[in-house]
Amino acid sequence: MSNGTSARGASGVLEDSASETWRACFSIGDVSLGLNGDSIDPSVFSPQIELFRLESSNCDVEIHLHWVDLLTPPRGLLLFDSGSVWKLYEDGAGLLFDFSSPVVGPTPYKRLHVDREFRQGSILLNRNCFPDPATCNPLEYPLDELMVMHRLGRERGVEVHAAGMKGADGSAYLFLGHSGAGKSTTTRLWNEQHNMTVLSDDRIILRQSCGPDGEEEVWMHGTPWHGEAAFATPGKARIERLFILEHAAANRITPIRGSRAVGEIMARSFLPFYDAAALENTMSFVQEIVEAIPCYRLEFRPDDTAVAVVRQFRS
Repeated sequence: MSNGTSARGASGVLEDSASETWRACFSIGDVSLGLNGDSIDPSVFSPQIELFRLESSNCDVEIHLHWVDLLTPPRGLLLFDSGSVWKLYEDGAGLLFDFSSPVVGPTPYKRLHVDREFRQGSILLNRNCFPDPATCNPLEYPLDELMVMHRLGRERGVEVHAAGMKGADGSAYLFLGHSGAGKSTTTRLWNEQHNMTVLSDDRIILRQSCGPDGEEEVWMHGTPWHGEAAFATPGKARIERLFILEHAAANRITPIRGSRAVGEIMARSFLPFYDAAALENTMSFVQEIVEAIPCYRLEFRPDDTAVAVVRQFRS
């Protein structure tokens, strides 16, 4: 195990020469995460993220795990305070995420050093914060989501606040909404329909893919970060249209176009607001989504009539 005296490489990421006896890989939204480090109980990962496990010798993001006795205060500039368990700092040529909670004490219980392209990094685990280190989940939320979200900001992808489902006939339905807009309700209604697979009831990743004829297509991917309805599936589906959810007394579908549609999607996206380059890249991708697929506002009643209206709708 590391004694906390790891050297810092030219990239600003902590490096350790200790041998690594354990590896686990996961793929979420076509972003693969590789974890390497000392042996750890394989049961520590949540059942949801276990659905996204894969075998790979080379992942998009490679992370090395180290146990340390002390995490000293970061020296870099504070870039963002989430107001919950994590803060982001500059870290030389890279970035540093500190995770802390009054439940485990005043010092950070976990730290992520990562390069600015989110390709390589190190997770430092504070052994004093874990009574049984073997049961520590190094990817415990929100670290897993943060790594995927930031990597997407450097590719053609975005995580959105949405529910998504696909049918056995190849149909796919995507519903974006803020908290309380009706994503879990919509998911439950659609889940009662035959031959429907729910990818997620709360968070979906949108990616650009190349179709069989070489044309660019927009696909939605399930994630392990579910909502109240607790649906999480590692499937994906090509989407042909997108709906913005709103509760209403009656069902109605109206088109949204251009910059209005871009704004509606961005407002329901998970974005690193402190990263100008990632924001610009994401906005460009969302503009491509709006140009590629029709977008609509769906005002709906929370009953089966809303499902029927969407299924019968022809743009």
